[in-house]
Amino acid sequence: MLKIYRIRSQHPTCLAQAALALMLGSGAMAQTATSVPRIRETNASSQFPGELTATEVASLEKQIAGWIEKLGDPNYAMRLQAQSELERIGVRALDQLHRASFDPNPQVASQARFLVQSNQFNWAWETDPFPVRRILENYTTAALYDKSTYIEQLDALENDEGLPALCRLVRYETQGCLAKKAALLLMRGKTSIAMSQNERRAMIDTLVNGTLSTAGAWVAQYAAQDSEIAIEPWLKTIQAEQELLARKSPDTSIEILNGLRRWVVEQIPKTISEQRNKALELARSIPADFGSAGANRNQQSIEFEQWALSVGLPELVREQHAELSELSLLNPRFGYLLAESYLPSEETDAARLKPQAPNTDKNAVANEIAELTSQRVSVDANGTRKTPIDPTESENSKLNQHLLETMQRNASQAFERAEMGEFLIRRGRFNWAETELRLAIKNREDEAEFATILTLTQLSLLLHEMGRNEEAAACLDKFVDRFEKEPMFKAQVSEQGADSLVSNYYLYQGDHAQSVDRTEEARQHYLKSIELAEDNVDAIIGMYRLPNQTEEQILERRKLQQRISLELRSEIDARERDLKRENPRFQATEQSSLANQMNTLAWLIANTEGNFEEALHLSRKACSLSPNRSAYLDTLAHCYAALDRYSEAIEQQRRALALEPHQPSLIAALQHFEAQLAASQKKMDDAKR
Repeated sequence: MLKIYRIRSQHPTCLAQAALALMLGSGAMAQTATSVPRIRETNASSQFPGELTATEVASLEKQIAGWIEKLGDPNYAMRLQAQSELERIGVRALDQLHRASFDPNPQVASQARFLVQSNQFNWAWETDPFPVRRILENYTTAALYDKSTYIEQLDALENDEGLPALCRLVRYETQGCLAKKAALLLMRGKTSIAMSQNERRAMIDTLVNGTLSTAGAWVAQYAAQDSEIAIEPWLKTIQAEQELLARKSPDTSIEILNGLRRWVVEQIPKTISEQRNKALELARSIPADFGSAGANRNQQSIEFEQWALSVGLPELVREQHAELSELSLLNPRFGYLLAESYLPSEETDAARLKPQAPNTDKNAVANEIAELTSQRVSVDANGTRKTPIDPTESENSKLNQHLLETMQRNASQAFERAEMGEFLIRRGRFNWAETELRLAIKNREDEAEFATILTLTQLSLLLHEMGRNEEAAACLDKFVDRFEKEPMFKAQVSEQGADSLVSNYYLYQGDHAQSVDRTEEARQHYLKSIELAEDNVDAIIGMYRLPNQTEEQILERRKLQQRISLELRSEIDARERDLKRENPRFQATEQSSLANQMNTLAWLIANTEGNFEEALHLSRKACSLSPNRSAYLDTLAHCYAALDRYSEAIEQQRRALALEPHQPSLIAALQHFEAQLAASQKKMDDAKR
């Protein structure tokens, strides 16, 4: 795979140990240790290591009750001390403070409500792993409207490391919207190699046990359910949220309500007609709560249609399309999503990779809508064209042909089509994306504009990913010809990164030559690719994989690899030093560049030869610097595979695929790792016999 550049580190904390150490009993521990019992190293009478005993829990609850009672003390100083002590105990006191909000003593009830609503408690506990503590410390001090961001960061931590903290927010957070957001993220869940889904549910159930919050009730209901959802209780829960929203309660929002609706729809099996109808009915209520008009409405509709397709309810897309305004229909995303809704549900990723798939009866309507959309002709929900380019002329008139050519040569139109191509690539609609990108580049294949370089890069990468390396190189022929023959053109486009594009041209040539057993030709193309851009390490990897190499050729490749590796290490060391001195405003950019360099070196080593442990270390650091990058996760998976750690490789590859579900190289790598794991297990089983 061509590197656009890859990953995310795994924190060494063992998930099971970290999470179990933060079970509810150990939640009594606040940041100020003097106010609560210390957690013992071992506890033979507890179910989990570090959990408080029943005696310790009872002692703490008695202590909290005593301070709550003093909130109504006639002595002002004593009331202040009680408030201070309860704040020091932290969120563990919230359950009892909630109950005290209804105390017969109005002074106690008033002070308890004040403490509950003040949000002055420190959410970070000293038993939390460092990444969790850092996020929770920011959460504690953040403005109310910013706190949601930190909840998402907890959910994004690897291996469910943020799970105990999310449970803590669900149980103790007094702002209903925030607690419910944490609950929805918990319920969406992520399985990992550390624990099964059932084990995860059991842990969540223990962590929220005894909660008084609505969000906690959601999570408890989720944790207790079997593999198949009981729909009716959840429909009642949704109704309750709708009533809260109608009363303009601060404990919910339209985002929370729609998030809950979506989650329930996702849980409903759709193989039985009655269940599918319930899912449809619930899903249809979501668009009714969108904004009234404008670009935001369009964006909400596009996002909803993508979700509807992902949960297997394509009819919702057609229903939405029928409600769109004439202005909205000008957005080609709606046309392509409508086309996708007519595709057979059993279509596989492999089928999408076939160049120019024929118009079978099943996909003829979809391809016709996609073709009209590529011409920027609006269609109705049935796929019937609505307007030509110029409504006063026929589509084939000279005027319309002139308008079309003008649009194609306009840089803004090229950018728009390039963006549309990227949208379709992310959706796995490669043939339609290819059409958009070829139209974007038509009549401008060798122009010295950034729009040309961008579109050529996208198109050639797409063809390369689909294994069509000869075509990937061919689409760059005109550009490369000018680059090599015209010094002024070369100087102009080099400033826009054209050297890398031309380097890729020779990489594709080399990959194609290797695929047809023209080994020496492939080797020369790879050398040319490296000459133009030494950081194009895929060319080195291509050389490594060439068959029947002489000792001299192997030595030459190793020298090249050593020089490039040394340069990358020097750049990494220099950038790490600079990062320590860098103005915080620029650190994000520096971290991104550092992650890219680390990932590049890790990818090179993992796919050739060298210290695979070093590659793994670099890859994990790249991931921590730049999380949620599918290319980086792919590199991490390859590093684990190089060390024969196939279970971990599969885990990371699945993470990468969750971000880019249709990317061919990611799919192929996962299949390879799964086959390797199966072969490894079979070998071990055979050895035991």
